Amino acid sequence: MKATGKLGIIVAVGLIAGCTTVVDKTQAGLGDAAMAPLTDLNLRRTEVPALLEAIKSPYEPISVVSCQTIGAAVAKLTEILGPDADAPAGPDASLADQAGSGAADLTLNTVSSTMTDFIPFRSVVREATGASAHARRLRAAYERGVARRAYLKGVGAQLGCAPPAAPEPNAGITPPPNIEYRGKAQPG
Repeated sequence: MKATGKLGIIVAVGLIAGCTTVVDKTQAGLGDAAMAPLTDLNLRRTEVPALLEAIKSPYEPISVVSCQTIGAAVAKLTEILGPDADAPAGPDASLADQAGSGAADLTLNTVSSTMTDFIPFRSVVREATGASAHARRLRAAYERGVARRAYLKGVGAQLGCAPPAAPEPNAGITPPPNIEYRGKAQPG
C-alpha cells in the first residue's frame, strides 16, 4: 500500500472520530438550543446554586480557619464553578476532536440563533420578562463564587496548606522579581 493510501486511511479514521464527536455533542445540546426562546421569555431558567446565593461578599470571614475547612469549601465551590485557573491542564485534544467540537458548537449556535431570531425586539422582551435581570444575577453569583474561591486559596497559601486549600504549586505561577518602586526594592 502506498504512503498516500495509508495517509488517506488515517485521515478518514480521524474524520470519522471527529464526526462521532460532532453527533454526540450536537445531540446532547440540541434540546437546550431549541429551547432558547423559553429562556428569553423567562419561562425556563438556570437557578442560582444555593452555595453561590449564600455568598454575600467573597471576603466574608472564614468561620474556622484551618486547611481542612478551607479545602472543603474550595472543593464545594469547584464542583459548581468547574476547574480553577491553577488546575493542571488536561491532555491536548486531537485535531479530529477539536474539529468535531468546533462543528458541534457551530451547529448548536446556529440552531439557538435561528430559534431566537423570531422574537422581535429580543433585548426588550428579555428585559420585560426579567430574563436579563436573572442572567445578571446568575453571572454576579458566579463571579462572587470565583472571587471567594480565590480568597480562600490565598488564605490557605498563607497558612501553608496543600491543594485544594491553596493554589497548585506547579501551576506556572512564578514569584515576581524584585521590583524597583519609588526607590525601594519590593520583596519577591
